[in-house]
Amino acid sequence: MLKSKTVWASITTLVAVAASVATGEATITEGLQIAVPAILAMFLRHGIAKTQNAAEAAVEAASSVTPAPKKKAAASKA
Repeated sequence: MLKSKTVWASITTLVAVAASVATGEATITEGLQIAVPAILAMFLRHGIAKTQNAAEAAVEAASSVTPAPKKKAAASKA
């Protein structure tokens, strides 16, 4: 997750928002208007990557050719 540019941009934004609010450059309302989309972007990016990995694993499993196990013939009753 830390290798993503989106995550680092979100972290940088959150640090900048915290500094802006702490120094009085921005109000808490303005800070939240910037911080909430940054947090959403971080988790959305993580969710997309997770879904993509699962989809690739499903495609790999579906495309591998393995013979189906043979069913044993039922014993005939006399």
